Amino acid sequence: MFLESSIVPIIVLAIGGLTLLFLFLDKYPMEIIGLGLISSLAILKLIFPDSNSPELPALLSGFANPGLITVMALLVMAEGMVASGVISSLINIFDTDKKLKTIFVFSLILLCVAILSSVMNNTPVVVMFIPLIAALGERKGLDISKTLLPLSYVSMLGGMTTLMGSSTNLIGAGIVSDYGLDSIGVLEISIPALIIAIPCILFVLYIMPLLLPRQKSFKSFFSRDARQFLAEIEIEPNSKLLGVKILNNSLKELSNSSILFVQRGEKAFYPPIENFILRVGDIIVIAATRKSLEDAMSELGDQFHPHLTKEPGTDFEEMGTTLAKDARMLAEVLVAPRSQMIGKDLEQVKFRKFTGCIVLGLLRRSRMLRERITEIPLLAGDVLLIQGSELGIANLKNNTDVVLIDWTKKYLPQKNKLFRSSGIFAATILSAATGILDLATASILGASAMIMSGALNVNRAASAIDRRIYIIVASMLAYGLALESTGAAQIIVSKMMSLIQGESMVFILSSLFILITLFTNLLTNNATVIIFMPIAINLAYALNSEPLPFIITVILASNISFLTPFGYQTNLLVMGPGQYKFLDYLKCGIPLTLLSWIIFILFIPKYFGIS
Repeated sequence: MFLESSIVPIIVLAIGGLTLLFLFLDKYPMEIIGLGLISSLAILKLIFPDSNSPELPALLSGFANPGLITVMALLVMAEGMVASGVISSLINIFDTDKKLKTIFVFSLILLCVAILSSVMNNTPVVVMFIPLIAALGERKGLDISKTLLPLSYVSMLGGMTTLMGSSTNLIGAGIVSDYGLDSIGVLEISIPALIIAIPCILFVLYIMPLLLPRQKSFKSFFSRDARQFLAEIEIEPNSKLLGVKILNNSLKELSNSSILFVQRGEKAFYPPIENFILRVGDIIVIAATRKSLEDAMSELGDQFHPHLTKEPGTDFEEMGTTLAKDARMLAEVLVAPRSQMIGKDLEQVKFRKFTGCIVLGLLRRSRMLRERITEIPLLAGDVLLIQGSELGIANLKNNTDVVLIDWTKKYLPQKNKLFRSSGIFAATILSAATGILDLATASILGASAMIMSGALNVNRAASAIDRRIYIIVASMLAYGLALESTGAAQIIVSKMMSLIQGESMVFILSSLFILITLFTNLLTNNATVIIFMPIAINLAYALNSEPLPFIITVILASNISFLTPFGYQTNLLVMGPGQYKFLDYLKCGIPLTLLSWIIFILFIPKYFGIS
C-alpha cells in the first residue's frame, strides 16, 4: 500500500511528461495522443487498484464536462451567426474606410475585445469575434492564423483586469472571503492587472503575428481573390438593380468586378458605359472574383439569378424556393477530361436539370473570357462556380462529368434569418451575463434554439464541432483529475515551496507567480486558483506578511494561460479555425509568459511596497 501511494504519483507525472513530449513533437494526431493518455491512466488503475488513481468512469467524465460542452455549444451558435449573415453585416462596420491600414483595423477590433472581456465572460466574446475576424481577414488579405490566437490572448488579458471579467477572479475572491479576509477591491486587482496587461497586449498586436506561420496549402489556388469568373446577372422586375445607373463601367452593388458588356435584347453595350440605367430584361456580363460574387449574392439575396439557369422545360421559381429552404452552398467543380460536357455550352448541358445545382460563373485559366457564358463551349479543366443545396453538391462526388473541389464548399448567408439568429445569440449572452442562467445552460439552450428555429441545420451544426479538440480537452481534464487525486500536484507544490523558504519576498512572489503559471497551463485556471489560493494565504501567514500581495499574485498568474491549447477555453476555440499546432502555442506563449513575469517582478512588488 505504501509502495502504491508513493510510486503512483511519480508514474502520473511521467505519463504527463510523455504526453507533453508527444504533443510537442507533433508526429501523431492530437486526438490519438489524448486517447492514449486516458488509456494509460486507466491501465494504471488496473495495475494499482488500491491507489487513489481515478476509476475509468471518472476519467471519462471529462467528456461531459460543462466547460467543454459550453465551448462546443458556443461554436454551434457562432456558426449560426455566420449562416444568417450577421457576421458579414458586422464586417462592414470595420471596413467602411478603405484608407485605414489593416493593422489599425485589427488593433481596433482587439481593443474592443479587451474591453468587452473585462466586463463579461471571455468565451462568448471570442465566439462572437472569431467569424468576424476570419471574414475581415479574408477581405483584407490577412492570414487567419495570424489573427485568431492574438484574439484569444487579448481576451484573457482583458478578462484579468476586473473581478467580473473572469470566473477565475471571482472564484479567487470567493476563497478569500471564506478565509474571513476583507473582500478584494476593484482597484486592488485592476491596477496590477493593467500594469501587466497593457504591455502584453502591445506584444500580442505587433510582435506575435511575426511568430505565427502562414498556413499554405494546395487550396490557395482555389481561394485566392485574383481569379476572375465570368458571370451573368439578369435584371428581373423585383431586382434591387432595377433603375440603377452604371457609372464609370461599375456598380457599387458589384464591388471588385468589371462589367464586360450589357446585353439589351439583340444589342450589346460595351465599355465605356456611362449613365446607363438598367431595365427589366437587361443582362450584365461581368468578370468578378468569387468573393465579389459571394458579396453580391449576400447583398442582392435571391434576386441574384444568372440568366443561364433558365433552361427550357424547367421550373426556375421552384428551384429558387428549394434553395431558399435548404442550406444554400457554393462550390467549385472541374470539368473532367472525358466529360460529356466538353464541346457543349451550358444551355446544351442542362446542368441544373441533371444535378440540381445552378452555374454562377465560369473560369478558364488560359485566358479571360469576354463572351456570353451561355455561348461558350466547355473545355476540360474549366472551373464552374455552382450553387445548390448541401445534398445536391454532395451528390456531385458521384458525377463522372465533373470533379468536385471539396475544400471550395462554402455556405451562403441566409439573411432572412439574420434577426432570428442575432436575437438568440443576444438572449444567450444577456442571460449568462446577468446571472439568470449559468453560461453552460445558456449556451446549450442557445445552440438548440439555433437549430430548432431553422437558423442553422443539423449537418452544419455538427460540422461546427471540432471532434479533435473535444477529445484532447476531455483527456487533459482526466489528467488534471489524476494529478489531484493521486497527490502528484501536491508533490510538485511542496517541492517548489521548500526551495523558496528563506528567500526575499520579491523572489518568493515571483517564484509563486511562475509556478502557478505552469500549473494553469496544465490544469484549468479555475482548478489552479482553487489549489494555490489556500497555499498562498497560509504561506503569507507563515512569513508574517500581508496576504493581499499573495492573493493578487495567485489571481493574476492563474490567468496567464498562454502556453497550451487546453490551458483556457478560448485557446481551444481558435485552434481549429486557425489550424494551430501545439508548438504554435509554445512559440507565442513562452515569450508572452516571460514578458508578463518580468513585468510582475519589476512593478508589482513595488506597487505593494515590497522591496
